[in-house]
Amino acid sequence: MRPVTHFSVGLLSLGIMAASAQADVGVLDKYECHNHLQTGDYHCHGPADMAKLGGVILSADARTQVWSTSADELYLFAGIAANAEYNHKWMAVNASYFLMPLVTNADDLSTSDTVSQQGWEAGVKVGPGVGRKGSKVYALAGWSSADITDSGDSSNDSELSGYYIGLGFGTNSNTLTLDVAATYRDAASIETYFKDVLVEPVDVTAFDVRMAVGWRF
Repeated sequence: MRPVTHFSVGLLSLGIMAASAQADVGVLDKYECHNHLQTGDYHCHGPADMAKLGGVILSADARTQVWSTSADELYLFAGIAANAEYNHKWMAVNASYFLMPLVTNADDLSTSDTVSQQGWEAGVKVGPGVGRKGSKVYALAGWSSADITDSGDSSNDSELSGYYIGLGFGTNSNTLTLDVAATYRDAASIETYFKDVLVEPVDVTAFDVRMAVGWRF
């Protein structure tokens, strides 16, 4: 038998090192993914559904919006929205179209029982897992614009617009998503509505809560 020499051991060691470098397993994240050490390309070693970086989500949500005034009045709107989102890793852009009738204090805002908000909003989400399978926590911000209409008196119709900021959490499965979020709303246009349309100067604090269920593509 041919004796093992230091030279042979050295060649074996170099071969193992080269094979390890070629495999480039490195440090994997919780999705079994990482950047290639030489090329910098992002790739995954685990299941394909864990490797998915993001995509399109179409969802519907139930939402409520509350106005609290300095006159100790509360106004509650409740309704639904259709949403579209594109996400990638930690970030997402989204848009919604919503309809929210007023369900409390209608007599204070209207000569009828039908006051509602209808409009759109567009914004961004940023946080861990937004575009990936598993749990997600995120901050969200954007701009909202809506018409508030009074079916009993069109002179009470107005436009509400402003920024919103908030926090949300949820989970993504292979095909479904669940989100719960709460936002603080810019109340400047609501205060203008009270002052100019309803002739009731008040300070207003506005926020909303929503829960969405969607399909992930």
